[in-house]
Amino acid sequence: NFHQYYDRKGKDHFYQLLKPLADLTNLQQEEFVDWGHVEQFVTAIGVGECAGVVIDLVATLLLEADEKFSWAKQNLDKGAYADAIYHTYSTFVSAAKSLLLDKGVNSSTQVGVIREFDNHYVETGEFNLSTNFSDLVLQINKNEPTAEFAEKYFGEAEAFLNQIKEKRAA
Repeated sequence: NFHQYYDRKGKDHFYQLLKPLADLTNLQQEEFVDWGHVEQFVTAIGVGECAGVVIDLVATLLLEADEKFSWAKQNLDKGAYADAIYHTYSTFVSAAKSLLLDKGVNSSTQVGVIREFDNHYVETGEFNLSTNFSDLVLQINKNEPTAEFAEKYFGEAEAFLNQIKEKRAA
């Protein structure tokens, strides 16, 4: 298979194969024109063939948060409180991640998202909560999965999600 072939040949083998392609001194001016065009190719950042499909990742993460919120609601309605609480927690994290990404802050762990949201939004006063985000989200660790807690937690997530959407729309 390819991995065995790569391991057998070694990384340097492939580097040596590709290295001559980086030498642009032997190219002619006409080689800097895209096929079917007359203007010279300009290396700039923009939409082109390589861009593929461009998506609004922030909007996608918000849709994901909405989906998790609907799962929380379905489980709450069924009386599956532990599942509802889990999906509510996921709603908090996904919604916070969307707003962090809007600021260019990328965190790959849930704990990181919670910490960074506090750092970039709550502590700066840019996002107003009755407590810090960490305490709000992590109350899941201090409560049993009762109907009372599930409904309270769900309501807090609903308010948070709405606040995120309002901030995004502004």
